[in-house]
Amino acid sequence: MSLALVAALVSGCGGGPQPPAQDKAGSETLVLKLATPDVVNNNGQSFGPQAFVDSLESVSGGRIKVDMTVNYGDGAVDSETQMIRAIASGAIDGGWPSVRAFASAGIGALEPVEAPLTITSYAASKALVSGPVAKDLLAKLDGTGVVGLGLAVGPLRRPFAAKAPLLGPADWQGVTFRSFNSLLQADTIRALGAIPVQVGAKWPDMVGAGTLRGAEFDIAQYAANDLWTTTPYVTANVILWPKVFVLAVSQQRYDSMTDQQRLWVRQAAEAATKASVDATYDESTIAQSLCQSGVRFIDASAAQLAGLHAAVAPVMSKLSADPVTGPLLDEIRAVAAQHPEVEEPTVPADCHEAGPADPSPSIPEDVSSLPNGTYRHRVTMANVKAAGIPTDAGSWTGTWTLTVKDGTFTLSCRFIDLPNQDCGSSGYDGSTTEAGHLRGTGNTVYFVNDLGMLQKASGCVLPVSTDLGHCFLVPPYWLDWSVEGGQLTFSHHGGEPGGQEYELAPWTKIN
Repeated sequence: MSLALVAALVSGCGGGPQPPAQDKAGSETLVLKLATPDVVNNNGQSFGPQAFVDSLESVSGGRIKVDMTVNYGDGAVDSETQMIRAIASGAIDGGWPSVRAFASAGIGALEPVEAPLTITSYAASKALVSGPVAKDLLAKLDGTGVVGLGLAVGPLRRPFAAKAPLLGPADWQGVTFRSFNSLLQADTIRALGAIPVQVGAKWPDMVGAGTLRGAEFDIAQYAANDLWTTTPYVTANVILWPKVFVLAVSQQRYDSMTDQQRLWVRQAAEAATKASVDATYDESTIAQSLCQSGVRFIDASAAQLAGLHAAVAPVMSKLSADPVTGPLLDEIRAVAAQHPEVEEPTVPADCHEAGPADPSPSIPEDVSSLPNGTYRHRVTMANVKAAGIPTDAGSWTGTWTLTVKDGTFTLSCRFIDLPNQDCGSSGYDGSTTEAGHLRGTGNTVYFVNDLGMLQKASGCVLPVSTDLGHCFLVPPYWLDWSVEGGQLTFSHHGGEPGGQEYELAPWTKIN
């Protein structure tokens, strides 16, 4: 059932907006029932929502009053989605739900705002909410029962981790990571190789119990909630996505207003957007205080950053291919290109750590030109010995099949005669052991495994582990390749622990 239909049904049952009250002078006073899942300015940096509430009364000369409900949804993970549905139905008059919550309410057009690793600074976020793309995004709310009055800057979200920093894709593999009420966030977390866990306000308890490893969060809210004992590692130079508020009112309430009241409401939204753009978002002062509590800010290396971008490329491709979100993504990418810097707090040297030295070239975002086809080769113990690999290291033996299709790959293996050693000592005979994306330029190809693709291809189950039957993700590795006479040859392996099985014998194209 669409949100617009829900709104119509509720209105027909008498749940729509009530007539405005009369003030002592006989003039109409509009009371707006607004709601927020937190409080109005929950982290000291939610400048837009605070300005919206303040401006509603000031621009109207007191003719608009605000009846505020805080902690709407009681900390549930879907509290903002509940709020969007309530606004659409007319049960409440409005609020400022985040972009992240709209897709779960059936409104997916706003998802490009959270395109991973794209809007990475407050300058970019400010340009987004105040530029032409904001109007195009808000237009997508027409007919949903929600009137989009404006957008407001919210805090930038980073990876916070409990045991060790989450830097490159290898660090994300199999990690349980909090996803907060966003379908796109969950897709991105899976693409990075982690396991999204939808959980609300009680997520620190899960960290303490060891069932949750990390969370996406912003520095100001992290400090306000005293979370430094749960997730003390911050990836300083990775912005996963921005939080952006949608200043919204119910279509029913909006239609019941006078022209003057609508003007006041829109003026208040304009003031809120402006306040969020004019504000200074000082994360360095907060971060320096966190350092004194033991929090550490660590940078991902250039190769790790490239690996993250390569890993989320399928998420970006899906957004780009959609006829609704694709054009909006193009606009947002244009904004990001004008502000490519990554917002990073300034902290003392003893609180800030550089990422590891890059052991390899950065993983390109380009799709590899490795030719499509199904290739097979048989690696025997004789091949392993001839290559000088100790036989007790083994596990490269087996009949391997590599399927390449449009920049993706699957790798499967059948036993020859060593079930405890063939096929990477996986214990699988005939099952897919790897699946993912092929990146690279020229004759160098990077194999970037993908959890979702591996699950689909092999039927493996979560959690990610080395146990038989569970998914196991190999970190990215790279090889040089050449094709001659129907045979594919790989050489110059890099990356651990995968890749050696490719080099031990040439591959024959079987279709």
